Amino acid sequence: MILTRTPFRLPLGGGSTDLPAYYEKYGGFIFSVTINLYMYIGLNRPPADDLIRLKYHESEEVKRITDLRNNIARAALQRTGIAKMIEIASMADICYGTGLGSSASYLVGLLNALHTLKGENISRWQLAEEAFEIATEDLGLPDGKQDFYLAAFGNFCVLNIDPSGLVTVSPANITRSTQEQFERQTLLFYTGISRSSVDILQEQQNVLRQNQTSAIELKHQTKKIGQEIFTSFEQGNLDQFGGLMDLHWNLKRQMSAHMTNDHFEEIYKEAKIKGALGGKIVGAGGGGFFLLYCRDGSQNAVRSVFVNQGMREIFYRVDAGGTQVILHRPRAMNTI
Repeated sequence: MILTRTPFRLPLGGGSTDLPAYYEKYGGFIFSVTINLYMYIGLNRPPADDLIRLKYHESEEVKRITDLRNNIARAALQRTGIAKMIEIASMADICYGTGLGSSASYLVGLLNALHTLKGENISRWQLAEEAFEIATEDLGLPDGKQDFYLAAFGNFCVLNIDPSGLVTVSPANITRSTQEQFERQTLLFYTGISRSSVDILQEQQNVLRQNQTSAIELKHQTKKIGQEIFTSFEQGNLDQFGGLMDLHWNLKRQMSAHMTNDHFEEIYKEAKIKGALGGKIVGAGGGGFFLLYCRDGSQNAVRSVFVNQGMREIFYRVDAGGTQVILHRPRAMNTI
């Protein structure tokens, strides 16, 4: 039995400059953090038959990999060459389609388990790159680099992406007191709406590849704001982060008509009146989670806005570990 635990992430700055259509020309910059909400992948090898069993929000039992309906699991098994006698089950703290990078966490966690099964000790960088290749090359998804690297590395993380696609991962120099202030004054609320990010990401990739000046300039500004957000964290000036997040959200909603709606905008406007310095809908947009940074002392007033809308607050802390094998117990081992 193998069990992996892989965190979800909150994007803080530079979001969408990790898309190939942008970084292949201009280079990308990402500043993000993982939190203690997780994807769990359990892997077992039942010895009685050669079937492939897959359990997620559906349940599959097939004889051949090609018969699996779950595209991500099928591609991961094909890449790692495991074609029979395997059972895989997943559980998650947050449902799919909510903007926290759940698909990437699933894929990175699954690859971690499969390579552990094969006795292969591969690096976090290799896990992230293999997952990105599976998503973009094998499955043709319009994903960026961010989610896979954050799932693999964890913690506050800085990604500098070269036009060649090479990612340099750097730890962020953030004090414990700044982290605690971030955890105390940044609130996360579930909108109750899940959605696929594929269409929004594909739309952004298309306009970038068409060299639309306005879309490229929005990404340039997003990268600049992301770098300023990173600086504000390293300097411990999180009120500045709040203001920059508001500026970023004003840019982000210009990237797609599907990023937000009138109802969300009214909620955000009221939250700012109550004391939120900045906020955004996490991920590609259109639903999922609201993330807001509050002026200290205004948290309860901001909370009331979302509670009155029936939105649930999700409490969290920073996760420092990235993807981990938390159980590896071969059947041959003495269990006493």
